[in-house]
Amino acid sequence: MNTKTLLTIILVNISFTGLFGQVSPNFPSNPAFEQKTIDAITKQYQKDIQNIQGPNKKYIADIYKERFTYIKEKFSKKEILSDDEAQSYLDKLTNEILKKNSVFKAEDVRILFSRSYVPNASSMGEGTIFFHIGLFHRLQNESQAAFVLCHELAHYYLDHTDNGIQKYVATVYSDEFQKELKKIQKTAYGRNNQLEKLAKNMMFKNRRHTREFEQSADSMAIELLKNTNFDVREALSCLALLDSVDRDKYHSGIQLEKQFNFSSYPFKKSWLNDDDLKFAVSKDEEAKKEEDSLKTHPECSVRIERLKERVNSFYKTNSKQFVVDEKKFNHLKNAFDYEIIKYAFESKNFSKGIFLGLEMQGAHPDDIIVRTAIGKGLNEVYKHQKDHTLGKIIDLPGPEYERSYNDFLRLLQNLRLTEVAALSYYFLAQYKTKNDLNEEYVQALIESADHFEKFGEKQDWIDYYKKNFH
Repeated sequence: MNTKTLLTIILVNISFTGLFGQVSPNFPSNPAFEQKTIDAITKQYQKDIQNIQGPNKKYIADIYKERFTYIKEKFSKKEILSDDEAQSYLDKLTNEILKKNSVFKAEDVRILFSRSYVPNASSMGEGTIFFHIGLFHRLQNESQAAFVLCHELAHYYLDHTDNGIQKYVATVYSDEFQKELKKIQKTAYGRNNQLEKLAKNMMFKNRRHTREFEQSADSMAIELLKNTNFDVREALSCLALLDSVDRDKYHSGIQLEKQFNFSSYPFKKSWLNDDDLKFAVSKDEEAKKEEDSLKTHPECSVRIERLKERVNSFYKTNSKQFVVDEKKFNHLKNAFDYEIIKYAFESKNFSKGIFLGLEMQGAHPDDIIVRTAIGKGLNEVYKHQKDHTLGKIIDLPGPEYERSYNDFLRLLQNLRLTEVAALSYYFLAQYKTKNDLNEEYVQALIESADHFEKFGEKQDWIDYYKKNFH
């Protein structure tokens, strides 16, 4: 087999093996479980449609259909983590709550892990609850996870989502709103500004109702949690953690000037310069006030103060931080570190995947799995930039992102094609010893050497690959 043929095989393997295929924790899907769950969701949807009443029945049915489609798409997009081991643990965690709170029937709820990196959990309103692994992997114990579940179960039990839909439809299709809308449509000047003002006014009102929902969900969550063996005080520590959830899990964060600085290829400060993008990390005070007023959740410090007295009164000395399986909790928490990066790449959001990898790599610089993923991600950036399709796989800087992510996005925007190739090559070439390398790592290194036109090194690594892996 000649060198050119072997290189082609290696590059094809890189494209189809997957960014973590050989070396990361593996969560195989369970198609039978997924289909069973989809069937249950479909049955509930059909039941909900039949039960709609009132003059706005058609509009509510349309929203229910959108919700149903949205939930099903999470399965088709492979967002649902249906691994038997992970789902079994989540079921046990849930059952610890349900068996001590008879207001719920286990068959009415479907609690699933979402592979999303977004630190969130959500009740869809018809019995389906998504617990994002992007939130789970940040938690410190099972009692915090139990509080999250209790909070979402409370939303479901109190019918917050469907009540919100009812209020939304009643507002939008009210005579008053429709009259105002028609009036604006007849206006010759300033129509867009008036429409924006009307929509924003409705949003403020809707968010105010949502904040009330959050307070009542917190309150009921404490009632549910106190009936279990979980430590109710961890509800407060969970809320304190959520207060900083927009920041990275690892305190070290990313240090671009350190992580992409090499003796043979020093970091260029110009990579972070772009006056046109200053808007991405600065907001005036009025904008900040408006942003706060539109938040779904009240400030966590406020939520903690509201709950503190009751939590302390409900605390039981025999309660525990871990009730189900501490070892399994920590195993999943650590494995999800890798899974969120993997899903970001599968979702074609390479900027987020590389960024998550850099966060983790800052705390674990010798982790070969993460270093491999970052290198492969940079190789994808190179290929898409070369094909003029970079915008399809990376985010653009914007005010919705935290500063460190905007810095990274700015760097990706500023890099020339040869600089992307250089960063990928030198980043991967920082191995300590060849004995630690795996097949995926060497594949990525060969590809980056090819992009950077380090042909001598590429040949050396092809020979190494042929000797050790092929």
